Amino acid sequence: MVVDEDAAAAALTACSRQDIEQVLLAAELDEHYGVAVDFISLLQENAQLAGNLVQQPQQLLDLLECALLTAQEMMLQQHPQQQIMAVKPNAHVRLHNLPHSLDPEPNMLNPTISNIGSRHLGKLVTIRGTVVKAGPVKMLEAQKMFICNKCKHRFMARNNPDNNSKSGSGYDLPMECPSLGPRPCLGTNFKPVDEQGATCYTNHQEIRVQEQMQCLEPGSVPANIQVLLQDELADSCQPGDDIEALGLVCAEWRPLFPGARCDGSLNIRACQVRSINSLIRTIAMPEDSLAEQFRDFWAYHAKCPLKGRNKILASICPQIYGLFLVKLAVALTLIGGCARQDDSGSHIRGECHMLLVGDPGTGKSQVMKFAARMAPRAVVTTGRGTTGAGLTVSAVKEGGAWSLEAGALVLADGGLCCIDEFECIREADRAMIHEAMEQQTLHIAKAGMVTTLSTRTSVLGVTNPSKGAFKQGGSCAGVAATSLSGPLLSRFDVVLLLLDQHEPSWDRIVSEHVLRNHQQVQQPFVRALHGWSVDELRSYIVWAKAANPSISMTHEAEQVGNCKACDSTGVLHRYCTS
Repeated sequence: MVVDEDAAAAALTACSRQDIEQVLLAAELDEHYGVAVDFISLLQENAQLAGNLVQQPQQLLDLLECALLTAQEMMLQQHPQQQIMAVKPNAHVRLHNLPHSLDPEPNMLNPTISNIGSRHLGKLVTIRGTVVKAGPVKMLEAQKMFICNKCKHRFMARNNPDNNSKSGSGYDLPMECPSLGPRPCLGTNFKPVDEQGATCYTNHQEIRVQEQMQCLEPGSVPANIQVLLQDELADSCQPGDDIEALGLVCAEWRPLFPGARCDGSLNIRACQVRSINSLIRTIAMPEDSLAEQFRDFWAYHAKCPLKGRNKILASICPQIYGLFLVKLAVALTLIGGCARQDDSGSHIRGECHMLLVGDPGTGKSQVMKFAARMAPRAVVTTGRGTTGAGLTVSAVKEGGAWSLEAGALVLADGGLCCIDEFECIREADRAMIHEAMEQQTLHIAKAGMVTTLSTRTSVLGVTNPSKGAFKQGGSCAGVAATSLSGPLLSRFDVVLLLLDQHEPSWDRIVSEHVLRNHQQVQQPFVRALHGWSVDELRSYIVWAKAANPSISMTHEAEQVGNCKACDSTGVLHRYCTS
């Protein structure tokens, strides 16, 4: 059964009355406006309309566009403020919140980017990912006026990107002249009108969305897909943003040449795009059962919280023996602190940066990789062969236009960025990450594009000493052993030195621990008794971050901090041994 336009207009009015009213009250007449429509609310108002929208999305989306104009006219006639209202012809329906229950197949409406294939062609889907590339905002012909060669009737034709997505000249022309005269024209030849005002333009932008790092299986390569943004959705996101995009899966065919294979790619023509950067912690929050388990854990250790702390640290990188201070610093780096902003607007970051400097074979890379597994969102890279553009952002030219492509620090926004072999980064490239580490932003001015990107990430760097071994006995042994400059080294809040002492007794203890771990691989019950799993640690970090503790110190911490006779090493020693 076909849904008529009046029923669709009534459903839109019931679902989005306030948004339609705001569009009517808007001052600009020719601007593009979006009206958010919740699919669940639309399903409750008109189940038949929602069902047809899933089965025939393109036809129903066109119907909803026309129904939105009707809904504006109906509301305008009944509204007491109609004198200051006007119907906006460029208002668009922006659907969101596609459910799973209407799927003919599992996850048909909410697939992952890697699972999108030819079976999704022409279907509505919702994806979540990270913007890794954003092209420039271009001008696209949305509608153009044509004239009939026979009766000289003029009409507007809409540009359909599916007809010719590259040139943007695929207009939906009627089979016959649409004139409404007393005698039908039946003309079939039309030509465009070259007059001022005969063409309507809109904004158009292409972005590339990649699967979120925290949703990938270990060792898998993240997939990406191109998303087309039009009208007011253009320039609504930037590289590094986590977005949720709902749109229609379309095919983009490459130009045909004699003897060449017909080839194409899939993209998504977005109907709605919204940033979910502020919702990352809410989305990744652990289940209520785990949250209750964490609260019970600290209630059990209320009298001696340091014992509870030690149990958690014992679960971090259990294959490495010892390194208690390193594991404690990793846990504090992942959980982070509280960002502050004073009355003058100065921002003090809450993310911690950590640098591990040590001899080869001391477990630095193992600790870094385990920290990446624990982090809800992590990007791992290496300094060997990495440029400053690869760490921050690069300008890429495609099809004669420049676009920005996000680097490691931008992609790790809100998470952890692990950089192995930090000393292999060239000195000129290291200077590019100073602002990203301290100010948590990147000011970009490349190829005529000037913008600011967020890099609210914790950096965990691993580096080898510049010489064969540390010089014992000096207080500046760490600074002398690294090839990092003073300004870059000052960005790290924690710098730890890992020494290979070459002691037979210590080597014997470490080797016994390694052999014991390998013997317990076949005994999962015994390994489970050692502490929390990686998934539990990840959930605990998310839960601890969401706690938002008050910025205050206990009485014992103030006594340690006010101890004039203790240097920084003494403060750490007293804290760890307490």
